[in-house]
Amino acid sequence: MIASHGRNLYIDNVKAILIFLVVFGHFIEMNIRNDIALKSIWIFIYFFHMPMFALVSGMFSKTSLNEKQSTQLLRKIVIPLFAFQLLYEGLEILTTGRPSIYFEQFAPYWILWYLFSLLCWRLMLPVFARLRFPLTTAIAISIFLSYSDNTGYFLSISRTLTFFPFFLLGWKVGNGFLATSGKKSRILSAAILVVAITGSAISNDWDYRWLYGSYSLATLHMANLNGAIYQLALYGVSALIGIAFLNVITRKDIGIARFGRNSMVIYLWHGFVVIALSKTGATDWIFGMGSLPALLILSAISVAIMITASFPAWISLTDKWIVHPFERLFVKQALRPGAGEVAQPDPSRRETTGMRRETTGPDAS
Repeated sequence: MIASHGRNLYIDNVKAILIFLVVFGHFIEMNIRNDIALKSIWIFIYFFHMPMFALVSGMFSKTSLNEKQSTQLLRKIVIPLFAFQLLYEGLEILTTGRPSIYFEQFAPYWILWYLFSLLCWRLMLPVFARLRFPLTTAIAISIFLSYSDNTGYFLSISRTLTFFPFFLLGWKVGNGFLATSGKKSRILSAAILVVAITGSAISNDWDYRWLYGSYSLATLHMANLNGAIYQLALYGVSALIGIAFLNVITRKDIGIARFGRNSMVIYLWHGFVVIALSKTGATDWIFGMGSLPALLILSAISVAIMITASFPAWISLTDKWIVHPFERLFVKQALRPGAGEVAQPDPSRRETTGMRRETTGPDAS
């Protein structure tokens, strides 16, 4: 399961499939209100893909935060977040003539919420690690604040708190979680996924906004005790489906690990393609073909994005012309191992950094 170059092949496979689901999910999301089949697939994906990215990130996070680790956070999360926030907002102003709604709400631009939340989780971990019941406390805080309408998209507070328990769970179980899974457990996991897919297919009237993690219980019309119970149940269901998903992924080399290694750069860039195809009307044309053709075409486009963003030349361009200039401007005495930093942090470190390359850690998305 450990590749010859020292990376965890299983984790790379996990991240590769998860990043595909992220890209593909953002495409089909545009038409889930009009297509029942796409909505069912989207619900199944969103039940677990971001929770599991948070969990995998937590697996490789440390409770300490010394000077070197702080520099890593700056280089691997803060700098890409700031740089791409400017790029996405620049595109918004260029195409619409005004800042985005995210800017107006003082929130990370669309997909960038995860990087900001990941930074918050990493900063919160040393504090929560000292609590007697960190996971229970995190869930309680998340549910309690979900009754407030003052969180939402502002600074991505709602999502940060909603998905933080999964990050903590990953930290608790560690990076050896599911390393040696038996055949019977994988069969059980496959059965759980079949049930989950079936449930998603028959839940078309269900309020899928629960899966975003950004809506208050009042907005979801459940600002009562039932709302807390319901949210707690969703935590359990997401964890069950997500862990079952992790358990069925192969530990063998099937040629997709490089996408897992480069999941950060894929994550950062795919939003531009989604926006471009949406604004040009290409996605409307694709959806007009019907559910099956749309699934096939958008799957192919998602794979093409992953392949393109994983080219060494593209990674080098991202690092040299976007990340590196901001790093030189903001990070004190930054020590750089060479080109491709956006996807290749110091191989001696195991600390999670979002969706960047790590020797033994995940590239969470």
